[in-house]
Amino acid sequence: MSSARSASSTIWKFIVGLLVALLIVLLVAEFGLRWFIGNELRSSFEAQAAEDGVTMTEDPTISFGATPLILSAVRGVVPEVEVTTPSTLQITGQEILGQPGAHVFLNDLDISDRDNPVAARMITVAEVPEEFLLATIQQSMEAGGGGGLIGVSDVTANPAEGTLDIEFNSGVAVLNLRPTPVDGQLTFEASGGSFLGFDLPGQVTGLITAGLQEGVKEQAGEFTIDEFEVIDGGARLRLSGENVALSEVADPRQTQS
Repeated sequence: MSSARSASSTIWKFIVGLLVALLIVLLVAEFGLRWFIGNELRSSFEAQAAEDGVTMTEDPTISFGATPLILSAVRGVVPEVEVTTPSTLQITGQEILGQPGAHVFLNDLDISDRDNPVAARMITVAEVPEEFLLATIQQSMEAGGGGGLIGVSDVTANPAEGTLDIEFNSGVAVLNLRPTPVDGQLTFEASGGSFLGFDLPGQVTGLITAGLQEGVKEQAGEFTIDEFEVIDGGARLRLSGENVALSEVADPRQTQS
């Protein structure tokens, strides 16, 4: 009886030891897998920044929620992924380099095709500074031939009123634009805007709103614009998309038609 009990105890200890060893291996593998993916993200982001001709000052971060990545790899679906990328924007006059910072949420990321992972849903929150908005408007006015009529000298975000205040010729006139997303696209309601006692020409107002819409569209790509909130120092965008192939949104400009 004692011998049987001893054998049973030995087997139990062996099983426990094996399970502990397996758990350690899985933990090490899980840690290694998360580290590897995070390192790949940083390398990819650094390559994109170099391609844009800008310098990174912060590293991107990535998290995968509570579900073990090893289990997700077996199933071919990662339930949730959260990525934060720092801003690499560098704006000199009308020249815009880099991309704004973003916070990205991916749900049910299908990784069965390693070369083309697809997210069932993707939500991106990004912020663009006043300097970006100003450069975008000035580019549009110059391209549209409106720069000779009147010059845009500044853009000020006014969160209290929910408007972007466009200043002309160093304060001679101010046009207030209230952004509103409609059916996934951005529209602007204009108010104010007189110059030397006369209303601003419709061409000027049209160029400004078109420039802002185009600049935001370039950042949004094919995503739906759910929110456009005026905040201190700029604006915050909330974009969303369904069945998003990540290979198509590595750079928002790639999704432009």
